[in-house]
Amino acid sequence: MKQFKIILLSVFVLFPVLAFSQLYNPLNYNAFVVNRPAGLNWQEIQTDHFRIIFPDGEDSLAYRSAAILESHYSEARELTGGTLKNFPVILTNYNDLSNGFVNSVNFRSEVDLASIKGKGMNPQSGDWLETVLPHELIHAAHFNVQIPWEGKKLSIPNLVSVISPDLARTFHGYPPVGFHEGLAVYYETESVAPMGGRGNYTFSTNRFNSNFGSSDRWNMGQTLTPSDYSQPFNRHYISGYSFIDWLHNEYGDDISKDAIRYHYHNFFLGYGFTLRQKTGNWPGKLYRLYEEDLKEYERNRRSQIVKNTTESSVILDTPYKGEETHAPKWIDEDQLLFYGSFYNGRVGFYSCDLLTGSFNMIKETFGVGDYNYEIDNDGLLFFSSYYRDPLYTGTYKTDLRTIDLNTGETERLTKEARIYAPTSNGERLLALQTRGSGAQIVEVIENGETKVIKTFQNAIPVSLQFNPKNANELAVIINQRGVQALWLTTLSSISNDLDREPTLAFRNASIHDPEWHPSENKIMFTMDASPAMNVYEFDLDTKEIVQLTSSLYNAFEASYSPSGQQIAYVVQEVNERKIATLERADFLNRKVSDRALLTGTELKQELQRPLLGSDLIDSVMDYEKTSYKGGLKWLKPRVIFPIIEEKANTYQSGVSISSIDPLSSQAYSAELTGIQNRVWYDVTYTNKSFYPGARISAYSEPQFFPLQNANETFSLMRQDRGLGFSIPFSYSFRSDTRFSGISFEPEFKIEQFKYYDLQANELTDFFNRYRAGFYSQLSLGILNLPRDIQPSSGISFFGLFEQTFKEQQVSVPTPIGTYEPPNRTLWSAYYGAFGYVSPFRKLNQSLRLDVRMLSQSTSPIYSNDTIIPLGFSEDIFPNFIDQQRAFKNIGRFSTRYTIPLFYPDNGMLTVPLYLSSIYLTAFSHTLTDMDSNNLVESSRSIFGAGLHFQFKVSNLLFDFGVGLAYEPTRENTQFILGQF
Repeated sequence: MKQFKIILLSVFVLFPVLAFSQLYNPLNYNAFVVNRPAGLNWQEIQTDHFRIIFPDGEDSLAYRSAAILESHYSEARELTGGTLKNFPVILTNYNDLSNGFVNSVNFRSEVDLASIKGKGMNPQSGDWLETVLPHELIHAAHFNVQIPWEGKKLSIPNLVSVISPDLARTFHGYPPVGFHEGLAVYYETESVAPMGGRGNYTFSTNRFNSNFGSSDRWNMGQTLTPSDYSQPFNRHYISGYSFIDWLHNEYGDDISKDAIRYHYHNFFLGYGFTLRQKTGNWPGKLYRLYEEDLKEYERNRRSQIVKNTTESSVILDTPYKGEETHAPKWIDEDQLLFYGSFYNGRVGFYSCDLLTGSFNMIKETFGVGDYNYEIDNDGLLFFSSYYRDPLYTGTYKTDLRTIDLNTGETERLTKEARIYAPTSNGERLLALQTRGSGAQIVEVIENGETKVIKTFQNAIPVSLQFNPKNANELAVIINQRGVQALWLTTLSSISNDLDREPTLAFRNASIHDPEWHPSENKIMFTMDASPAMNVYEFDLDTKEIVQLTSSLYNAFEASYSPSGQQIAYVVQEVNERKIATLERADFLNRKVSDRALLTGTELKQELQRPLLGSDLIDSVMDYEKTSYKGGLKWLKPRVIFPIIEEKANTYQSGVSISSIDPLSSQAYSAELTGIQNRVWYDVTYTNKSFYPGARISAYSEPQFFPLQNANETFSLMRQDRGLGFSIPFSYSFRSDTRFSGISFEPEFKIEQFKYYDLQANELTDFFNRYRAGFYSQLSLGILNLPRDIQPSSGISFFGLFEQTFKEQQVSVPTPIGTYEPPNRTLWSAYYGAFGYVSPFRKLNQSLRLDVRMLSQSTSPIYSNDTIIPLGFSEDIFPNFIDQQRAFKNIGRFSTRYTIPLFYPDNGMLTVPLYLSSIYLTAFSHTLTDMDSNNLVESSRSIFGAGLHFQFKVSNLLFDFGVGLAYEPTRENTQFILGQF
């Protein structure tokens, strides 16, 4: 076993490699190989700058993606200074929990074709591809700013980029993530569509404004650093945009490009120093100037709001913190149902009794983020939730479910049907179904089968709702070329009506959240017009539109009470989203001018807005589609770095090389080193292009150890070489609000050993040994709330077993006598269980209990460090430790109680240190000899406590603790440092 290894340049490579909110170690690609669903028959299109890789059957979306990317390439290059060639863009069509990202290591982008559901993106940007692809293009161009030889300037990234371009890209990962995301949001706001992007979207901007107007305003570190424990967890998108937008306004459009280039050469000085060099001001002064300008902007924005109806509303006071609540629905005049997630509460549906103020959880579930669900007249709740594919990590599908609010019974109506946004008239159940990058309207019939009602071209339905007073009438929200508007239709005319112009559309604003009045011919909706998102009502008889709420920030997702005399809605309150109720007597009731409506020729032009990249689509179609073949090009090393390892008072040195294919289905890592005038190797290859995949390893490594008699010492070198084969398997029973699953990895090795002296003279022939083993873990119901330091519920079982076979006897002649290595079968079993309970869950406190066993042969495979925790003295159990200091049969029982103290969520920029949380632990560990006749008398126990700090340096998260461990039976106290 290697005792230590120095990886040259490790101080530079062991930092976050951005896939945006994900951390990667760039030294081992084998860890990132993934299984993808079978039968996709991957295809590709090679354009001037991109390599579009996509499943067969998605040709039109692939060509359209290529046109969008090529049409924005020049602007992205101009903004960031980065260039791209043969850049892989992987389009996937099997995931409903949609996302897009760029990795700097295994440099590529991946985009789920299914559109994001809900309000997260500005509808005026257009469709999903027009939103996500330009955004990710900025990240890709940013990461590929590499200048190997720029004039006479030479820097570490310059040198690294010559042989390790993937590794060189990671130097762009030092700045806070808010800089990256802020720049991408800036681009989507300024360069994609008129009034598009999150910077023009009140749903996003007023989440920032709400904080800015509070007494707990984000500082510069918080503006640019993602939050680990505080709402909103994605704040760095809009707060980063706000700062980047100000920088560009103050210092010109080249400021980001210049900062990226300077930081690349001088990354070790930090992003704050970069800003000083490029603006002439240190970050502190920059931020003061920035805040002064924002104050003026916010004063102007708020001056447009003549009345704040939130002051007249009643805001529900939940027993939880960190409220992110959505879509309140009235069960009756005195009860509300809503969907919520909290720092210290489970995610799912809750009910609230408005008279008593009591709350009750109805169903823990991972609901779809559009929050389009409804309660019928019989108390049946229709909703959609995500289910993870049991075999493929990160792959989720949406399905419909019901809950009977009277009995609590639940039923799953569809299975992997990709259905969401249900609505029912009591006899028919309609919903939306994912189709490509859009959706279609379907009817759910018997046995969960679906029948297509309406498909769309260049439009995507967002939500639909039956009129409770007319079972034939529907309200449908559709986004057509950035115009998100309201259509009113009937079941008999839906196909034709939805091809015509909308019933209601607005200039520079989108419609959301349709809700029929329970007794009158009116419909309520949300509009995201400036200066804030608010709730409106449309009288279908008089055609009059009135504004009901006037929020300082945002009000949305409203529903009528059964009498129609109240509404319940969501209001933005500083960093939280809370449920509020408002009496009709307190409505604003301000009439909306006809000038706000989008009608006539202007409406027609907007509905027919050209597709993004349409001017290039004909030329892009000339590129040939071919079957994706990994080929051998991917074997070219992506990362090369030198390594050195101390052995036998000398050094084993060489290089490590590694690579991975664009689809992350195959990877290898190889160390090639030299010592004692011989070449050594350690190679691992992983292939998951089939399920469950396999891993093969081959190695030839030297081991050194001294022999000693009464008078002399002689050093031996042993060559250990072998082949290993393993099959990693995992299956998820559940991975929505909590995790249940099993993993299993059997392994078989063929090993050979040969002895030499230190001049590499052979002393023996090779002799063989066979080794088999497996590792398995079963987890059941592991629950992690957003502010849990450790899980608060669930149990896991694990087991590891290794066994050697067919040992050969060997004699090694040496100048000081014959050495005969032990000839015995080796085995080891390490197994146990650990569980979590939370007596004070609302305080995010958690107790971990675990039992472990380590049993081994007399000659051990694992050292005592495997089971002995920090805090025990070195001479523990000397009576049954052999000369190699390993246990034969040991049991351990441990407890660990965590008590969060603070979530500072605060830090600096110039010195990139960011403190996320401070917490206490109290712990105990008891070890005993399982071979003893008296387990209690043979045991040793320690008790201790520690203070822990979770913090970031740049974007890398650390957990560091200081504590004391006390052993009463020996009156021994130890000071411990590290992670315990």
